[in-house]
Amino acid sequence: MTTMRNDTGFGWQTLIKSAAPQGCALAGALLTTYDRAEARLLSETLLPEWLALSHMQGDADALEQASFSLELDARLKNLHNRIVVVSSTLREDHVEAQGAAADDGLYPWIWRSIRQRTVGKTGQAVQHAKLWLLHWEQPKNENKDQDKQNQEYLEIVVSSANLTRAAFKDQIQAAWRVCVPLQPKPSKARSSAWGVLPAFVRALADSCGDATQLDRFIDLLARAECPAGVSFIASVPGKHPLRSQWGAAGLRSATPSGRGAVKVSILSPFVGAWRSDSLEQWCARFEGTPAHLSLAWIGKNHPWEPNWLLPAATLTELAAAGCTLLQLTLEPGNDQLSHHFNSEHHSKDGRWSHAKLYAFQRGNSRRLLLTSANFSQAAWGKRATNGGLSIDNFELGVCIEQAAWPLGQLTAFATLENLATRNVKLIRSRCLIPWAEASWDGKHIRLGCKCQSALTGEVFSRKAPLKIARWQSGSGALLSAQIAWTDTKNLPQSVALHCETETLNVPIFDTREPAAREQSFPEEITQADVQALSDQLLLERYGGKAVTEDETDAATNFDRAVTDDDEALGDDGTLGQKQDIPGDAALADSYAVASFVLARQMLDIVDNWAKLVTQARQGSSAFMLDGLRRDGNLLMAAFMRKASAENGMGARLAAEELALRLKHWDQ
Repeated sequence: MTTMRNDTGFGWQTLIKSAAPQGCALAGALLTTYDRAEARLLSETLLPEWLALSHMQGDADALEQASFSLELDARLKNLHNRIVVVSSTLREDHVEAQGAAADDGLYPWIWRSIRQRTVGKTGQAVQHAKLWLLHWEQPKNENKDQDKQNQEYLEIVVSSANLTRAAFKDQIQAAWRVCVPLQPKPSKARSSAWGVLPAFVRALADSCGDATQLDRFIDLLARAECPAGVSFIASVPGKHPLRSQWGAAGLRSATPSGRGAVKVSILSPFVGAWRSDSLEQWCARFEGTPAHLSLAWIGKNHPWEPNWLLPAATLTELAAAGCTLLQLTLEPGNDQLSHHFNSEHHSKDGRWSHAKLYAFQRGNSRRLLLTSANFSQAAWGKRATNGGLSIDNFELGVCIEQAAWPLGQLTAFATLENLATRNVKLIRSRCLIPWAEASWDGKHIRLGCKCQSALTGEVFSRKAPLKIARWQSGSGALLSAQIAWTDTKNLPQSVALHCETETLNVPIFDTREPAAREQSFPEEITQADVQALSDQLLLERYGGKAVTEDETDAATNFDRAVTDDDEALGDDGTLGQKQDIPGDAALADSYAVASFVLARQMLDIVDNWAKLVTQARQGSSAFMLDGLRRDGNLLMAAFMRKASAENGMGARLAAEELALRLKHWDQ
């Protein structure tokens, strides 16, 4: 992953690891992607890192896999509706070769807690931006200055990376990231310093059909200082005045100071349909001309050729307009004959570039735009018949002052016949179901979608699919359905919508009350094991014995109760008397010691929980307090189950102590 920070050039970094300070806890996230987010990427790659999970996914160890799934599920329940993923069903005017892998059916339960939104309810839209807003909270005890309250941070990532495994494994991406501290209260001055970014987030929410869903992320921006030397350029679908802030019209903010025509160098794996007049209009936005435009491209038989697209007709227009085509060479295994993005990029790297970069220069004044936007009119907009600007896509980029173009070593193609092109006519694929969402409140599944043709659908769970019998029609091709569903043993997972040859799978978000959601667990774990394992994981989180700890010492196996059937062991490991103590006395002494140690262990868990509550109160963290109160109730229930099943004094004492603390929570 090619990443850029404010104060550095490009370098190899991973997007998986956060830039937040050590000890921070994730309190919310907004993630946008073109292809629908893959549950497996989130569950196995991103979320374990961001949530600092104790257990990891492992195919070989069934207990570790079950522990991983239950731990992830529990943490997501605590973040219920605080992680939002925004994507689209409508495609660009080409189908990107990186298309999301087929859903393998793993981790469908994460969508009960993660809200998945789709743009397009209020009008045709393609969600092509790649923005991450990660909200972090650092507990007070992690701060060096103990007088401070909990410190909060906002991590912002603008990139070309979709939320698919292919994007992280098979592609080179460009990304910019920054992590900034949050002020206690929002301000209009801080909000306006982010330029178009807050309005872009609001436009996303409007297109999803819920104007308030993303308000908390807009408020976070108003609590953060925008880094110096940075501005944002975005596209929002629709028709806009030529002097608007969106699309190509926003490029005027990237215009370097000085006189003369601005030069622009472009790296984009997809180039759309352009004509000489549209090229002139696009360049005019930043005081440039087509003759000062350079496009980095690849030759025939280049390893990236299957994934890059330049229409032959567009190449003809570019050449006629006087544009320069720069040759980007890659000879696998030969660094001398290959071009590199940075010093760590080598020719043996089998990934292909999905990065989008635009470098603007006039004299010594430079601007580098790192963006999701391909070099296409769908991304930047085209001149409408009424003189305005018509934009198809949501796009977002960050413009960095005085940042250098990383491919300055490229030279022009000797002949245009060597360029890799395709004889294609770019036509937007027809999308029959451009928007949909589904939720379940414990009684009914509520489904909304947009479709102009005959629609059928069914609800999927562990039972046989249930067909949707009745639809309600609304304005603007909107359809809705309400399906009765009260079965809490077989939770509804998704709705499959069918329109002609198109099928769209819509995850069902769980809107039940928290107490009801707590009783639902990942379906792949057997019901006989799930509650006991879930309880053990919760105890582990607050200092109890690890779930996967080896049982090597029976004397310290406090998960089983000591009963009257237990006998003291001799030094040789055989049953018998020990140190001339009568059997009944030895047994009583063994029982007393083990019971005391177990009680102390249980009460230590309560103490650890109580310390975190005190720290959260001192730091005034409502989010952390809510999570701790939830865990307190779950711990109390776990101790009560443990006491009932094992007749354990320690678990009973711990449950009583927690009940008392929770009773006086507000005091």
